[in-house]
Amino acid sequence: MSESQEKKARELTESDNVYLKKYKNDLDMTKDELLEELQKTDEYGSASLDEQNKATDRIYDKLQIIQSSYLKWFEFLMAFVCMILGYYSNVWLLMFLKKMRQMEMENEVMQFQTIILMLMKIERVNVEMILEWLERYSNIFREPISKCVNNFESGAWEALEELKEDIAFEQLIRIVESLQAAVEKIPIREAFDELDTERAYHQEKRKESNERLISRKSMIGKVVGFAPMVILFVGYLIVPLCVIGMLSMTDAFSQMSSMSI
Repeated sequence: MSESQEKKARELTESDNVYLKKYKNDLDMTKDELLEELQKTDEYGSASLDEQNKATDRIYDKLQIIQSSYLKWFEFLMAFVCMILGYYSNVWLLMFLKKMRQMEMENEVMQFQTIILMLMKIERVNVEMILEWLERYSNIFREPISKCVNNFESGAWEALEELKEDIAFEQLIRIVESLQAAVEKIPIREAFDELDTERAYHQEKRKESNERLISRKSMIGKVVGFAPMVILFVGYLIVPLCVIGMLSMTDAFSQMSSMSI
């Protein structure tokens, strides 16, 4: 459209919007009643009958579109799904972070086990030295281990007992219990006698868990990879064929019924 035509169309739209806002809540209004209302206005009161009818038809059609607008079932379903996803997204995020944190804790404990297995070969090693080395290479458990090292001089058993209360992680608690046994004048090699076997068990368990995780990720990747092809195949081939078949059957039945009559 030219500038003048566009300006005229905008003015007409703004004029129609005034009547649409005024009568949109009147669901019982008919076209004749709308014509009578327009004839009372200054804008269309002096217009010809043809112009009044054109304006009535135009405004009435727009009014029907506005009054027939409602929330469709799939829009309600999409809103409900989005609501559920938004409501539980924080919970799922915390569950994911918890799982990742647990994996990091398992990795750190396996690192502690490796350090202890190397230190226990040294003859003059003691519990305090092991704690210092664990503190040096710790990340997640650095704060409680540092606290234990600082309180070790005031009471080794009490410091280790407080460490057990602070960490609340089963695998590391067993290491701390072995350190408590070593504090009671039991040789460190005897206190950590089963550490090598336990470490091998946790390694095998972690390997199996990683294999399951990789398998699950590969399955999700296959589903995501084939989803566009399946949607394209179903949406553009199967669904149109079913619709065409149903329409053809409907036409055939209607023709048969008309022929029988």
